Amino acid sequence: MADGFEAPRRPSYGGSTPQPQVQLEAALRRAGVPDAERVHVSAYLKSLTGADLQNEILLLQHAAATPNAKAAIATYDRVLSMAQESPKAAQRLTTPMRHALLRGVADPKITTNVGNEGILGQAQAELAARTLVHMPQAQFEQAQQLLSRAGQGGAHGLNELRADPWAERAFILKFIAQRSERLRATAADAAPKKGVDTEASRAMDEISGFADDMRAMGRSQLIRVNT
Repeated sequence: MADGFEAPRRPSYGGSTPQPQVQLEAALRRAGVPDAERVHVSAYLKSLTGADLQNEILLLQHAAATPNAKAAIATYDRVLSMAQESPKAAQRLTTPMRHALLRGVADPKITTNVGNEGILGQAQAELAARTLVHMPQAQFEQAQQLLSRAGQGGAHGLNELRADPWAERAFILKFIAQRSERLRATAADAAPKKGVDTEASRAMDEISGFADDMRAMGRSQLIRVNT
C-alpha cells in the first residue's frame, strides 16, 4: 500500500459555491450529529490543507448523506481519537484505514424497508480499529496488503469494473473484528519460530482466504455470499 487505498481525488469548488466546511457543518447538523462530534470534526479539518482537506471533506459529505450518518460520524470521531492515543496507533490507523472504517459503517449494506445498516456496525468498526492496533506486526502488514488489493482482480477472473473495493474492505475489517481475540499479540508472536504458526497467523490466513475468494466481486454478490 502506498499513501492510500485509492488515488486521491482532486475536486474543485467554484467561487460562487459556499465554503465546503460550511456545507459540511450544515449536513452534519441535518443528520443529527451531536455538537461535540461536530466540534471534533471541525478541529481536525483545521489541521488539514490542500488535497488532504478536500478529500476529507468529500468523505465526510458522503457519510453525512447516508442513512447511517450519525453512527458513521461517531465512528470517525472515535477512531480519530484512537489514532491519537499512541505513536503505534497513529502509524496503524492511517487516513486510508480510517476512511475504510467510516465507509464500512456509512454505506448501507442493502436498502430495504426494514433497515439500512452498513456492513460494519459502529461497535464492530471500533473493535476492528482496536484490533489493527494490537495485532502483531506481521499480521498488520498482511491486513494492509489485503485492503490495498481490494477490487483489483479476483482469483476467479472477475471483472474489476464491477468490483466494489469499499465493500471488500468493509468485509475484511469485519472479519478482523470477528477474530479480535485471536489476533492479539502474544509472546509467541514476539519471537516467532520458523515454520510454526501462531493463533494470530492462523486467524489472518483465514481472512486472507476469504479476501482472495471475494476479490473483485460486485456489491450485491459480496453481500449475498457473506450474509
